[in-house]
Amino acid sequence: MKYSGNLLFTSFILLGSLSLTGQSNVLDKIVSLHYTNEPLGNVLTGISVDYDVRFAYSSDIVPVSHRVNVEIEDESLDYALDELFSETKVEHKVIGSHIILKVNQNKLSRLNTPLPKNVPQISPIYPERKPVEEMITQRRPPRERISQPEDLGQREYRMISGGDSVYELDDEYYELKEVKYDPNRSVSQQRLAQISLLSFLGTNMERSDDLTNHLSVNVLWGKNGGVKGLEVGGLVNAVVNDVEGVQVAGLSNTVGGKVIGTQVSGLFNTAGKEVDGIQAAGLFNVSGEMTRAVQTAGLFNVSSGDFYGLQVGGLFNVSNGKADGAQFSGLFNTANGKVKSQMSGLFNAAGDVQWGQVSTLLNVGKNVKGFQIGLINVSDTISGIPLGLINIVRHGYNKVEFAGSETLFANFSLKLGARSFYNIFHAGIRWDDREISENGTTHTGRFNSWGLGYGIGTVIGMGRYSLINFELEAIHINELESWTDELNLLNQARLTYAVKTGPRGISLFAGPVFNLMISRLYDPDTGTYGSSITPETFYDETTNGTNIKMWTGFTAGIRF
Repeated sequence: MKYSGNLLFTSFILLGSLSLTGQSNVLDKIVSLHYTNEPLGNVLTGISVDYDVRFAYSSDIVPVSHRVNVEIEDESLDYALDELFSETKVEHKVIGSHIILKVNQNKLSRLNTPLPKNVPQISPIYPERKPVEEMITQRRPPRERISQPEDLGQREYRMISGGDSVYELDDEYYELKEVKYDPNRSVSQQRLAQISLLSFLGTNMERSDDLTNHLSVNVLWGKNGGVKGLEVGGLVNAVVNDVEGVQVAGLSNTVGGKVIGTQVSGLFNTAGKEVDGIQAAGLFNVSGEMTRAVQTAGLFNVSSGDFYGLQVGGLFNVSNGKADGAQFSGLFNTANGKVKSQMSGLFNAAGDVQWGQVSTLLNVGKNVKGFQIGLINVSDTISGIPLGLINIVRHGYNKVEFAGSETLFANFSLKLGARSFYNIFHAGIRWDDREISENGTTHTGRFNSWGLGYGIGTVIGMGRYSLINFELEAIHINELESWTDELNLLNQARLTYAVKTGPRGISLFAGPVFNLMISRLYDPDTGTYGSSITPETFYDETTNGTNIKMWTGFTAGIRF
């Protein structure tokens, strides 16, 4: 909060009676920050409220309107503030239980200095010593405390972000002094560059796994504590801690910590913790806790934690957490949590699906908000369309029907899928009193004809108790025998109206049916082609031994 007047932030604040020995506790707090294009002032207020942290600063000198992007998970507040202020001149320091924000005019100029002049070096010849700051204090109670901002009047005060009180600033409370360098300690574990032939056989020697390099060149096999810049290896690059930049290797890159940047290798890339950037390998990529990246490999990609981005693998992709991105592979994709989309040659399995799944064999998801395309599709719920030979939706359109018609007198149908698209598995039978000649012998009696069919359908809701079904089905008719080898296919288009009549979704339905019979059956007694079980038709033509008949019919039944 800001009050009128020419406000000058000229000193530090003393609050309560906390001793200086407790200063480090504030910065040791573990915090998680997730802000995108957010004003700096809003971020500071959010930290104050979420983690009970008290800041003291002047909005005249701290750029509270500067927009920042920060993604930090379970890190110390000290580290988080360094990242938050990395693009500004702001620095922080603890006094008592408060964090003082001040501006160092030389901060950005140092950051913009060319790298060779900015990188501290550690070597037996040119050691760099660590400065130690000592705080000398004069403790006096604040001259005045005002609990409500309305009582400020015209005096010059500054509100402490996240607090409930306002204090007058007095530059006599504290006095800071820097002592000279400690000759026994070094400040940095970083070097500008290193070159090695093998692990521990290079310019860093036995300290290879302790030092972070801005440029690392490994002729065959190299090991480093960390990389902030570029690492190039002929065969293998191995890093104990983190990589921030680019790693390129002929065979592999292995990182014990996190990767922020790009890993490219001929065989594989691995990271023990999160990856932010790109992993590209000839064989496979593996990341640890969290992946916000593009993973592309000839064989497979594995993310042990949550995945955000794109996985492209020749064989398969695996995300052990949620995969808030897309997976593409030649064989299969799996994600334990939600995923945006999956496409594979064999099968896909995920939790919630936000966009869609495509495979040749099987798709499995929980709550699917998009579509599924595959031979078999399985889900708990789906808001889009499941396109497959078999669609199983746990909370979908799953019905059993018994019906009659003029062609097949008794019919049983199983309908599985969603209202937008469902599959129909059908069996029907009819019986006729006939005389049949076979091998010169005439048989008289009741003969059965039966059919097996498959179809698809959709539902149009007409209110709470009624709906319309539109269905297409093809039924192979085994006519007057146990099985007919010749083409004898009954095709139907049905439009039925259903009314709910009882509990558990029981309904009665009825409607017209358009029939198209295609048959190559031949009757030697009459010398004609076509089925003999069809009723009166409005179209009957035979061409090249194939008979086509058309007629309209009717169906009615009960649905469960």
